Amino acid sequence: MSVIISGATGGVGKELTELYASKGHNLILLGRSKSKLKILTDYIQKRYSVEISYFVCDIAHEEEVDKLIININKLSVDFEILINVAGVFPVGPIIEMKNDDYYNCMNVNLKLPIILSKGFYKKLAHGGGKIINIGSSSSYGGFKNTALYCASKHAILGLSRALNDEWKDSGVTVHCISPGTIDTKMAAVLDQDRTTYIQPNEFAQLVYDVGTYSGNMLVDEVRAVRRTIK
Repeated sequence: MSVIISGATGGVGKELTELYASKGHNLILLGRSKSKLKILTDYIQKRYSVEISYFVCDIAHEEEVDKLIININKLSVDFEILINVAGVFPVGPIIEMKNDDYYNCMNVNLKLPIILSKGFYKKLAHGGGKIINIGSSSSYGGFKNTALYCASKHAILGLSRALNDEWKDSGVTVHCISPGTIDTKMAAVLDQDRTTYIQPNEFAQLVYDVGTYSGNMLVDEVRAVRRTIK
């Protein structure tokens, strides 16, 4: 069984890629940089006996995303899980944000998960698959200078809830995991106490664990908050 991971070359994406590979899952990796995807694929294949395919996926070229979905669906593999990790984090006063900032944020953080979820729905439904969307503490709150990001993450939570209700009878479950700040390059723009950040490998383990429940108990929504250990 294969796992599809968008945003595979980012901080969380890399951790998820290695974790799933270490558990013996074959992988389909999506990202905007072909060179980074190849480096990650080579790294994983040197360490784990799994099959990996990778595809360049940039929502700025939507027609190319449509093509990659067709090509992935043609592969003779069964999909187990789709994990929508890819995201952008625009920071600044809303009055200073441009229209392009809005469109890019919504396209990457919301539109891409919608397109991928719809595109792989039939194969996921065939095997009772799961879609895991990565939300944020911003899915539940509002914080200054991150209005666009908060709006997009509120939307991904609402999307997850709605699709879970819409698709559950077909066997597809949709989950939203919403972490506090994770210690990745994306968080470097924040003026916060970095010692309180969630570690990417710890969060990846949470995502993996949520995906393992397939019986009568399902974890549909999780908030992972950060804390200071004294």
